[in-house]
Amino acid sequence: MKNIMISEKKFCIFLIFFAYLSYFLGFFLDENSIGSGGYNGDLSWMWTNFEIFKNNTLFESITHKDFFGNRTPLIYLINFLFNPFINDIYLYRLSIFIFSLFGPIIFYHCLILKFKNTQKEILMLISSIILLSPFYRTTAYWGMEINYAIISMLLAYYFYLKIDFEGSKIKYNHLFAIIFFSSLVIYFDQKFIFIPLVIFFKVLTCKINLEQKLFMLVSYAILSLPYLFLIYTWEGIVPPSTQNVNQQTITKINRLNLFHLEHLGYASTMIAFYILPLLIFFKKNISFHIKKFFTIKLNYFFISLSVVYLFFVINNLDFQYYTGEKYSRYNFGLGITHKVSILFFENLILREFFTYISFFISWVIICFYIEKKIMDILILIIFFIISLLLFPIMQEYFDLVITLTAILLLQNQLEINYKRAFIFYGYFTTYLISCIMYYL
Repeated sequence: MKNIMISEKKFCIFLIFFAYLSYFLGFFLDENSIGSGGYNGDLSWMWTNFEIFKNNTLFESITHKDFFGNRTPLIYLINFLFNPFINDIYLYRLSIFIFSLFGPIIFYHCLILKFKNTQKEILMLISSIILLSPFYRTTAYWGMEINYAIISMLLAYYFYLKIDFEGSKIKYNHLFAIIFFSSLVIYFDQKFIFIPLVIFFKVLTCKINLEQKLFMLVSYAILSLPYLFLIYTWEGIVPPSTQNVNQQTITKINRLNLFHLEHLGYASTMIAFYILPLLIFFKKNISFHIKKFFTIKLNYFFISLSVVYLFFVINNLDFQYYTGEKYSRYNFGLGITHKVSILFFENLILREFFTYISFFISWVIICFYIEKKIMDILILIIFFIISLLLFPIMQEYFDLVITLTAILLLQNQLEINYKRAFIFYGYFTTYLISCIMYYL
């Protein structure tokens, strides 16, 4: 038994080393595992934004006709203030590549807080899966935006996990750290809006005094003011140039009639994809949870809702037009289910059948994981609402966010050991290799 434990530990260390080695190799090989990397990808318009901020005042930059992007200008300000390599595109890429190494480090410290009795080598292995995310890697390699939000999210989770919910006091500097980083996430990516909302209500329910509750309210209000100013200036949540290009995305109030109901199904497949490997971490065996699943009346409601949705989509969606002409067939959008359907089914009817079956199975997986925990349900509902607003909807909007949130914030009792960690690691390694091969 002792020899088996030593072998597992050595294998664990090897896998950790492999994750970090592959991350470094990916940078030097100019890996592009999501399609939007490369000098002609998202980095090209980001570099134009850097030039705008370099040659104009702050107000002139944020109102510039060519300022483009789906997020606030905070990353451009941070880089101009703190990044000495901003004038050289390769060195800029290198700086973001190195900065992104903070992701697995912070995640590891979050895991230590959440899983106090689990061996540190196992937690380090789990934390290394960040470096196996195609989206995190490509963002790191090509100086893109999402990793700023991921790291801010992890810092918010870290300070949240340090709260003693059974105690009676929270230090003000600790409380402000939670507020600051959960607010900062919004400035890096508006889709992360659930983080300050959930953390606010979770902290509010713990034992803090009225003075601290008022401190939270006032702090969140003050930190929201710059973004409210941007919304007022742009007349929407993104710059005007982005609004003009992405006219089917709901970025302003007068577009609320453009809800993309078709995205609910695709969003469910993306969410389920990241939740599926977490099922192996359930403390009790799967058969116990299957029995429990059928005893929860709320699950029957959600499954019935999914069936009604499927009937709606089948009767109202022109599948060929929607997945062909409206969405680029090979380059972007609709996530892994769409890509797999194209690879495996030439027949359109089979592709459509596979897609709708995937919608239903994904709903079941999501219900299976969250059981009947109200706060977890509300968190996932926010993701579904966001999917209604976006066009196109892409896998990257859910990558890592769902996995990290499900592990650190959702209420399931998880148990991690070597065997389960190896399976979890293998799942994301297979996904990364598949993405690299697909885009090659």
